[in-house]
Amino acid sequence: MFDKSGNNTRVAIIGGGVAGLATAINLLDLAKARETDITLTVFEKEDQPGGNLRTLRKDGWQMEWGPNGFLDNEPATLRLVDRLGLDEQLERSSDAARRRFLLINGRLQEIPTSPPAFLKSGMMPLTAKLRMAGELFVPGRKDLGVAAERPETDETIAAFGERRLGKAFTEVMLDPMVKGVFGGEAKQLSLAAAFPRMVELENQYGGLFRAMIALSRNKKRADKTDAGPSGTLHSFFGGMATLIDALAAELETDARSELVLSAETQAINRISDAWEVTVHGENHGPFDMVIDAAPAHAAAGHLKTLDEEIANALQTIPFSPMAVIALGFPRDQVAHDLDGFGLLVPGREKRDLLGALWTSSIFSGRSPGDRVLIRCMAGGSGNPTIMSLTDDELTGVICSELRPLLGLRGKPEMVTVIRHERAIAQYLPGHLARLKKIDQRLEQHPGLFLAGSSYRGIAVNACLKQAENLADKIIHKLSSPVPPVRTESP
Repeated sequence: MFDKSGNNTRVAIIGGGVAGLATAINLLDLAKARETDITLTVFEKEDQPGGNLRTLRKDGWQMEWGPNGFLDNEPATLRLVDRLGLDEQLERSSDAARRRFLLINGRLQEIPTSPPAFLKSGMMPLTAKLRMAGELFVPGRKDLGVAAERPETDETIAAFGERRLGKAFTEVMLDPMVKGVFGGEAKQLSLAAAFPRMVELENQYGGLFRAMIALSRNKKRADKTDAGPSGTLHSFFGGMATLIDALAAELETDARSELVLSAETQAINRISDAWEVTVHGENHGPFDMVIDAAPAHAAAGHLKTLDEEIANALQTIPFSPMAVIALGFPRDQVAHDLDGFGLLVPGREKRDLLGALWTSSIFSGRSPGDRVLIRCMAGGSGNPTIMSLTDDELTGVICSELRPLLGLRGKPEMVTVIRHERAIAQYLPGHLARLKKIDQRLEQHPGLFLAGSSYRGIAVNACLKQAENLADKIIHKLSSPVPPVRTESP
């Protein structure tokens, strides 16, 4: 451990996932740029960094433990990739990934990519399409955007979808999208917390179609030809662990930092005017600041003796369970061309399969030889009991549902089952109000911060944006001159 003598600022970071590691790198970079002395220690409970951001390699197969990639629409992520010298290792998803499919009435249907194509498609009846067109005439809510202050106004994603676009759209298209992103239920999640951009669009333009028209006009005026607000999916040739490996290597080679693995935190406490972190029964410190970047349920345990109110609030943030079943087949045993990103399954189809990504069609090098890799998801907050199945039972259920959809023959050549008992934080109505109360409570504990996917965005991009903002906030505070104390003239 570091020698804590001297006047430098000492920071402890709990959690060596992407949020914790990125916050550490940003802190070190900003401290150097602003000539601020700082040392930091990252405590990670596992024997390797990265949290759920891991890449598994087995006999030529390359699979992701957690997130499959990230969109290229977040500047903070692109800045970090450039800072780490990973630009040449970036891999853009194939053009095939633009094609996406839904299971509708037991059959796969490709999602149309243009309004004319959607109108011609058989995805929904004419009455549902007319209801969607009527979105132009649905007035905007006057009380959107105030969920943090008035939690009674916090609308669920399903309620928003039905209000603006109708029940059929919500069940057929919105519900499976929410399952694919959050592993959750549209009727349970907060729109303002999960998809704040939708709230912004309705507030600013009065509706979604009006927003699309206005944004399209703005693009044409600016002569923009970018990928649009959705961005393009990217990963790295060596998988998402490439990012984690680069972050960890930076910490390990910087004399101002250390990464301590197999170090599970039990408690964070304030001792006099400094912070102390208890790891495996041993107290570490003193620290001037502590950033808890562990999941909310773990952070609740760390802070229970310090502030029971914060701990209780964190403990109420639920997580959805998720099983990832990676299946490898010889190409000639799959009849479907797999020319696309994959498929999602609406809840009304009553399947155990939530969705499947055709991973070897999205990125290169994910399967050996003439093989294909299919990444399947099951569970989620709407079907938690499936997690009780054994690996063989789970694989059997998923293969039986996929077999007629993709024309699978024989048994998979490779099977890997990854279980996440607490996979993704669920932002239920009241989430933003809860965060506001937590922030107010944190003001009573100067030098204590929370970070990570439990709070303001579950994606890698959201975590990296938060990491950049938090580091800037901390270093700005440290490097700002202390205002002089004013005394009255005698």
